[in-house]
Amino acid sequence: MLKPLFLLSCAVLSTAVWSQTLTLREAIASAKENRPAVQAARLELDQVRRSARASGTYPATLLGLGYSSRADIGATDQDLYLSQPIDLFGRTGAARQRGRATVQVGQATYRRALLELQSDVLRRYFEAAISKRFQMVSADLLTLAESLYKVATRRFEEGQIPEVQRTRVKIELDLATQAAALRDAQRQAAERRLAAAIGQPDGAKDLDLSAALPPITTVDLSQRPDLLLYAAQARLADADANVARRSGLPELELVGLRSPWRDNAGNYGARLQLTVPIFDHGRRRYETDAARLQSAAANAQLKDALRLAEAQLQAIEIQRGSAAKRVAAYEAIQLAARDLVEKSQRGYTQGFGTLIDVLEATRALREIEQQLAEARLDLNLIEIERYEASGTLLEELN
Repeated sequence: MLKPLFLLSCAVLSTAVWSQTLTLREAIASAKENRPAVQAARLELDQVRRSARASGTYPATLLGLGYSSRADIGATDQDLYLSQPIDLFGRTGAARQRGRATVQVGQATYRRALLELQSDVLRRYFEAAISKRFQMVSADLLTLAESLYKVATRRFEEGQIPEVQRTRVKIELDLATQAAALRDAQRQAAERRLAAAIGQPDGAKDLDLSAALPPITTVDLSQRPDLLLYAAQARLADADANVARRSGLPELELVGLRSPWRDNAGNYGARLQLTVPIFDHGRRRYETDAARLQSAAANAQLKDALRLAEAQLQAIEIQRGSAAKRVAAYEAIQLAARDLVEKSQRGYTQGFGTLIDVLEATRALREIEQQLAEARLDLNLIEIERYEASGTLLEELN
């Protein structure tokens, strides 16, 4: 009995520990669930869908009841009637086509909102992760400066070094203390911005400092929100032109009638009514031409946006390759710099190294650590731009 309980406790504990790390996908999912802006975009899309369904419904059946105080006044043959328009000329189909195009516009707008949200969350995530790296580097350098100051103080008290050297070490310690405080404040601010971006103002969990966006193996520019929007706007304009054309077609109506109330026999009959528009003073032609021009404009915008997107992706690929090489170079330099600091500190502690060697090695490591972190941030930001340029949502990747 105790063994199963122990295993269950271990499983729960491991799950709790694992869940304390916020991944990229979890951050985006949290933002989609908690951000009111996403909820508003989702509601707007639902509203567009319902409006489209309403516009594509069949004409309503009408029931008419009437009564005239005098038999010679009023349409007495309409005291009771049932009317049903019959769509033989495609008005309802044209309205449905327009509704579908409207939904596609709404879907493109919603995808743009999701992509903007994703970019915001990813930027905040990587900025917070880099701030955490800065803070860790500063903490390490502060520990190193404190250790170095203790050694310098001991050697000064033993008369092995002059006071000026201990003063220089103290200055380095003060600088490291200030840098650590600054980096810690920047980390807290970045984490606060991330918490707001994912919709958790009370604070976020620990971050995966090694997190990286998965590579996009296949770029499908047709999923870019702006291209989707231009294509949908062109289809909407074509649908508007179709609606305008069909507005000049005849209307057919089937009416069931009852004889006037004064007729006690209550005779019933049916009437088929055809109504043909004769002259609309050019309104239908103008509306059709305007819709066609709108469609042509949207197609031109689509073509231009596609060319710009292709060029943007090519430029991003160049930047991405350069940034990746820069990160790899700084990682190699970092290893050499850390080794130099350790050797310099060990030599100074044992008495055959100089203080200048330690200070210079430490200062060089500090600069390299910062440059490496900045290079990693630049690479991550370029990856985010690549997701934006290709219109890729992280949740759609395996």
